[in-house]
Order: sequence, then C-alpha cells, then structure tokens
Amino acid sequence: MGATTIWERWDSMLPNGRINPGQMTSFNHYAYGSVADWLHTTVGGISPHEPGWRVIRVRPVPGGNLTSANVSFGGPYGLVACQWTWKEEMFSMTVTVPPNCSAIVTLPNELSTEYEVEDNSEFSRLVLSGTHTFDCKFDAGEWPPKPFIGSFLDMPEDRIAV
Repeated sequence: MGATTIWERWDSMLPNGRINPGQMTSFNHYAYGSVADWLHTTVGGISPHEPGWRVIRVRPVPGGNLTSANVSFGGPYGLVACQWTWKEEMFSMTVTVPPNCSAIVTLPNELSTEYEVEDNSEFSRLVLSGTHTFDCKFDAGEWPPKPFIGSFLDMPEDRIAV
C-alpha cells in the first residue's frame, strides 16, 4: 500500500469498541508511544542516561493532581523501576537499579525552576545497583506551570545569556 513508516489511522478502534475493518489499522502510532514515553521519563522519572541502559537517569517530575507513580522497565541488565508518592509536601521514592548498573538520581526539590527539560546546575547523586529509598520535602509551587518558550517565539532579551 506504499506506507514508508507506520499507518496514520486515528480511528482504529471504533466508538463501540470494535476494531475498524478498514486497512491501515495500527495501535502502534507514535502519537500513542509519545504518551507512554512521557509517562516513563517525566512522570515516572526513568530514562537511559547513556545508550544501553548501563547508566540510568532517575528524575521524576510530580505536579498537578498526580500524587503517585509506579513505573518499571525490563532493561537489558534487569529490572529498572521507580515508585514514588507525594502527600502533604512529603515526597518518597524507591528506585531499583539492576546489577552492574548505576543511576543518577535527582529529587523533585532539586529540579531546576527555570522550566527547562534538564539543567546542569541540578544536584544529583550516583547510586549503584540495588534498591534505594529517598525522601524529601517538595512543594510543586505554581500550578499550572508556566509554558515552555518555543524556539519559534521571540526570546525576551533578559533570558538570553551573552
């Protein structure tokens, strides 16, 4: 049929719950995958810090009405997991790092407040394989958060480093 990547059908599942009988039906569209990626990397906080998952990045970003998350990934060296709860300004997190791996962990109270994806000035700690528990006080501050400034918008002069 000439597709070069993945089919672009958005109505694969009909309102009555049945599968669309037409061609080009897929539930593996990137738009759905991007949501899963956001849930794992932002809400759950786990992502590879280096290719291959030998070094893992753990950096959950709680906020809004999300008060807990429990994510895991069957990585090439074993289970990578992050479980956290946030209640009454108290944040608790348990991280599982597979054997022969390490993780760079940043707690929510150490996140950059400049609304950037990641900032080199954020405090992080290195942990080795095993299960680790962390606790901290965390206030998400303003809700909803400020919007990201897109690269297509004019950047205010006071936000440009010279």
